[in-house]
Amino acid sequence: MIPVAAARFLDRYAGYPACALLSLFRAPPRGALPEKPARILVLKFWEGGLIVMGAPWYRALRRRYPGARIDFLTLDVNAQLCGMLGAADRVIPLRVSAGLPLFFLDLARALPALRAERYDLLLDLEFLSRFSALVTAAVKPACAAGFGREGFYRGGFHGITVPFEPASHMTANYEAFFRAAGVEASGADRGPLEASSAGLEELGEGPFIVLNYDRKDIMPERAWPREHYAAVLEQVLAGGRYRAVVISQRRVELPARPRLVNLSGKLDYRGLAGLFSRAALFVTHDSGPLHIAAAMGCPTVSIFGPETPAGYAPLGPKHRALYLGLPCSPCIDALKGKELNCVRESNECVTGVTPAMVIKAMEDLLPARRSLDDRYETGAGL
Repeated sequence: MIPVAAARFLDRYAGYPACALLSLFRAPPRGALPEKPARILVLKFWEGGLIVMGAPWYRALRRRYPGARIDFLTLDVNAQLCGMLGAADRVIPLRVSAGLPLFFLDLARALPALRAERYDLLLDLEFLSRFSALVTAAVKPACAAGFGREGFYRGGFHGITVPFEPASHMTANYEAFFRAAGVEASGADRGPLEASSAGLEELGEGPFIVLNYDRKDIMPERAWPREHYAAVLEQVLAGGRYRAVVISQRRVELPARPRLVNLSGKLDYRGLAGLFSRAALFVTHDSGPLHIAAAMGCPTVSIFGPETPAGYAPLGPKHRALYLGLPCSPCIDALKGKELNCVRESNECVTGVTPAMVIKAMEDLLPARRSLDDRYETGAGL
């Protein structure tokens, strides 16, 4: 896997001169939308959760241009997610998981083929990435749209530039972007992702709550402590009504217990979507699975700290985002490639969210009926 710090360094310090140099040989971009584009290319590389959040607009793009072929260029770690949106005719992955040499080899192979496609419209959905701007210039579409920000140079390769507002919810940025591209999402575009039941044979019957034990390799500062999850797990199992399901990207060893199902390290994104379509609730830190759960209609309790829920939490009454709002939060800068600038010795903004706070939020979302458990109304268990 390419280290995020290395990718950010290259984008910031190599991307600027590369954009400036390439702009000398690139004709001014066309700013008029094509009336009926036959070929559309979508660029979205990082942040699987943001790919899922954009699902209604990708579907609206498909509805707006039903005769167009829509291709997605993305990273291999997010290729399956792009295929689950129900909007792409083709997903083209770049192997970021295998290191820089193979990534650049894939890129070198892909760019000439993409340029030969002669795309009528390119949509660059990266937030101020110079890498995606360079890809835009190399593909040379008839028309390209991308985000912009005053004082942030990306080479001027996008004929349609949409202001990126980091203080706004990311769905508002999506809405502004696609409106500029002539696309409006409606209620018909909101719906579940493509899902699978593979790997869910152990679930059995009855309601269950999912807990996310993942440590987050890319940004571990977002992760809620395992001991806090364990405390919530004990409360769920003590309640008698719900079973507990544990998920994680890698296998987590847990002792076998009644009503505990350990699916850690077993599910891909489609499997997670299938799991969330049946779950009563999902408890998680800020992560991609949070947005998969929300897309599948599963209520969520999420913990934020380095990132702000005002920009990234699922919207609606079925979701609770816990956020301490420390003076130093949020400390992730979307204008600098999601750079973390923590001034504390640890991620107290996340670890300070207690299991009791999470359990209270869970109880607010779960149906408070006597049939749940005799102890439920006394607060003894879920």
